[in-house]
Amino acid sequence: MEPMEIKWLGHACFAIRYRGYTIVIDPYNSDYINGYPKLRVRADRVLVSHEHFGHNYREGVLLSGRPESDCPFTISSLQVPHEFKMGNWRGFCKIHILEADGCKLVHMADLGTQLDGGQISRLYGADLVMICAGSATALPSQEAKRATDEIMAKVIIPMHYRHGNMGGHRLETAEDFAYYFESPDFIHRYDTDSFWLTPDAEPQVAILKYLGPSAFGDLAVPEESRTRPGLLRRLLGKK
Repeated sequence: MEPMEIKWLGHACFAIRYRGYTIVIDPYNSDYINGYPKLRVRADRVLVSHEHFGHNYREGVLLSGRPESDCPFTISSLQVPHEFKMGNWRGFCKIHILEADGCKLVHMADLGTQLDGGQISRLYGADLVMICAGSATALPSQEAKRATDEIMAKVIIPMHYRHGNMGGHRLETAEDFAYYFESPDFIHRYDTDSFWLTPDAEPQVAILKYLGPSAFGDLAVPEESRTRPGLLRRLLGKK
């Protein structure tokens, strides 16, 4: 298995890159998410867990047009309630499961209730899980940690949390989430926004560092020119 890059683009948004193929999950609309700059990235495919502004900004993803048959992942999903009222308040969202070459990645979306037996069985043994670190409208941090315990996740990446001036003020922090893990050695804090998953990856909570669009590299899409094509040439009297 080649190394698989899991790159945190902010909030609950990630770019999953494997074998030259890129999937972006849950692109956010910066007009509704505190502190984050405008999202504009390239990808081969986009997945959306639910139709809330922090997760469904498809306009922020420029798709390559490659056929889905090129995708190295088998992708499936589970529908779960967004909150403790079993979907009667904020509706439902999809947990996305990406599998390739014996590796299972899980994006837990805005999971708002504990998992049932069938869901635990489907997610059990995940190599890497991306989960809300603690939200006013999803599981609080202690319950989110319990969910990762139940599915025996190997690598856990917290997302959808408050840090600096980014994220809603009602959100908990990554440190709130990390507090509930008994061993400090299990918590790994990175100075990068990417985690490279390999078969021998050490079990851990991987707290990634948001670095912004300047670190997106070839994923970034340049701002469109405000000048219409050919206008400048006509103003200069050129054909």
